[in-house]
Amino acid sequence: MIIGLGRVGQQVATLLQEFKQKLVAISSTATESDINPQIPLVTGNIIKSLEKVNLATATGIIAVTNDEMLNLEVALMGYSVNPNIRLVIRTSEQRFSNNLAKLLPYSTFICNSAVVAEAFAGAAFGENILSLFRIDHQTVLVTEYNIEAGDTLNGLILAEIAYGYGVVTVLYQKPPNESKLMPSDDIKLAVGDRLIVLATINGLKRIENGEIKQPTWQIMIESAPSESAKFQGANEIVKISGCSINQARELMNNLPGILPKPLYKHQAQRLVRTLKKVLVKARLIINN
Repeated sequence: MIIGLGRVGQQVATLLQEFKQKLVAISSTATESDINPQIPLVTGNIIKSLEKVNLATATGIIAVTNDEMLNLEVALMGYSVNPNIRLVIRTSEQRFSNNLAKLLPYSTFICNSAVVAEAFAGAAFGENILSLFRIDHQTVLVTEYNIEAGDTLNGLILAEIAYGYGVVTVLYQKPPNESKLMPSDDIKLAVGDRLIVLATINGLKRIENGEIKQPTWQIMIESAPSESAKFQGANEIVKISGCSINQARELMNNLPGILPKPLYKHQAQRLVRTLKKVLVKARLIINN
């Protein structure tokens, strides 16, 4: 549910349409825009218009009018009807946003002075947008994920997330342990883990939809001079590729052979370099 169809509201609606989200919009006045005419539009007094939409079944409210108090009022009304609703609230002053965030931890407040439409769209999916910045004409969102069962990130190693989704992992934590800045690519995510990434809106979209780029590189393991090298080689294969220990042991005991799990190029190059350090001869091959 989008409240307010000014410039920001229209951009948010367009982005959410690209995510194939079901929308309804409320505006104080009729508006001409490029928004798909299939989106229901309710016009008139915004507070009274809330009675015409089904707040009880809405998954989220994005309040982006120019009136921050109206945005807050709409959000609170939505929450009173549906405590599970996601709230994204546009404000105009950072201190006001910070104070409200302490009082309303279930909401996301985004200040005008630091906002672009991509941040609203990202927050609408329930992700925690911690910050954002502009670089090379792109908006980069600092986004926090708390891994749950069924998430598109669950069970992946960080290398697969970085190269498959095109994001940069900057912090990992397995509560209650301390967080790790610039974590190893070899960490495998599990339910309950916390991850912070740098991503464009397209990166968030790929994660949301599970649109991961498939790896195309494989490794030919040619030889190992000893049982010790085979043992160490198998351990490195498991750590860097994420394949099972049984697969790695079977491969190392039947050389020469090809690692059955395709890898991303940088991931594969790293594994080859690591295998050479334990005297295992290996090379890259492209999987066409």
